Amino acid sequence: MATTDMTTKTIGLSNVGNGNQYVEDIEYLRQLFRAKNLVNFSIGQIACSAGSSSGDNYMSLVKRVTIHDAAGDDSQMAAAASAICSVIIKRQIASISRRQLYRCGEAFTNEINVYQHVVPLLCRYSQQPLFPQCHIAALDDGSPSGEPIIVLQDLKALGFRMKNRLAGLELRHCLLVMKKLAQLHAASLAAQHLESAHFAQQCAHMTEIVYCPDAAEFYSRILDTSVQQALDSLNASNADGNLSAPIRLIEQLQPHLFEQLHRSIITAAATPFSVICHGDLWVNNLMFRSQPEEVIFFDLQAMRRTSPVFDILHFIYTSTRRQLRDVHTDTLLAAYAEALRKELGQQLRHTPAANHLSELCETFSLQRLSEDYVRHVHYGLAISMWILPAVTFDPNNIPDLDAISELNLNGKEINCTLKLTPEYHLRIRELALEFYEHGYLGV
Repeated sequence: MATTDMTTKTIGLSNVGNGNQYVEDIEYLRQLFRAKNLVNFSIGQIACSAGSSSGDNYMSLVKRVTIHDAAGDDSQMAAAASAICSVIIKRQIASISRRQLYRCGEAFTNEINVYQHVVPLLCRYSQQPLFPQCHIAALDDGSPSGEPIIVLQDLKALGFRMKNRLAGLELRHCLLVMKKLAQLHAASLAAQHLESAHFAQQCAHMTEIVYCPDAAEFYSRILDTSVQQALDSLNASNADGNLSAPIRLIEQLQPHLFEQLHRSIITAAATPFSVICHGDLWVNNLMFRSQPEEVIFFDLQAMRRTSPVFDILHFIYTSTRRQLRDVHTDTLLAAYAEALRKELGQQLRHTPAANHLSELCETFSLQRLSEDYVRHVHYGLAISMWILPAVTFDPNNIPDLDAISELNLNGKEINCTLKLTPEYHLRIRELALEFYEHGYLGV
């Protein structure tokens, strides 16, 4: 999920639909997979099931499709034994009102364009896999209804798993993410310097889906509601008065916070040292494997070009606990800066862009990165308040997003306070005190 995804996740809404939501036209899939040479065997049975758990995806419908070799179709037992591969299919959600309210169509289109144009370029310059392999990404799947479709490698079949979002990531997992993020951003910088015209052409296919005129009113309301929700929580737990000062400072930030984020992200995009960013990097959009140890990023709906620090802030303030941030933020920034330096050296040292290497390493040095981190730290505050309801939700008590969409509410009216958990209130308190004690609220 992505930026529009952030909205729905922020208010902790459900992706629960009817029992037939994972059904596909099997004969059509068979034709599509054959036409695209998806497998190198004769396709037999095809089975569809849920591709994600409840609460893991909000902006699209994710299905796992298992493809069997036709040679095993003689019996049920043989068919089970002959399951050759599985893929992930992403489709638009069925509810039209939900698509319109949360701009799901724009997000899905952006992800298709990213997989068609941007991902192939980045993968050419990265020595490690960044994303799941994309088999098909099309605005029209060729069926009579002409529906958009994304078909991806099934990471679960390769041993990748999602982490418990409630627990917060451990340091070793965070270090994996920071190094992978450096590989992503280094690939962007290498492509930009080695084939600048082609890079610009491919980036033009990306569309900003949150910080743009069409979305600004809705998302500013959503963010304002999230901040007010956090303030209400803080006021309710301020019996001892320890939160009075942070509450006052957050209230001062609230009226112009979305405008501040919008300006920072768009301004950074126009600089020569902007990079292609994931845009929605949090624990729900990461899968890890232990042997060999690796992380892969997915859900690319919000991919944009801006400063790398926004990816870093987004990840750290949505996917870690305060205890880790207090001790290891400098460690994570140092790991990113070192990994980026190494990646840039490997990519550019023996190329016509080698003379830019020292300038790039200085621009993205640990000192500069740390300064940018503090300069834009309010993004971390905002995105944490935006996402925390989804991180901490009770999986047995998720509001129905389709039902809420049918009410045609605007961002200001969407409020799921009754769904907030004790864990949410604890984390909001931790967040407010962290920002106050570090002096970030006055930046």
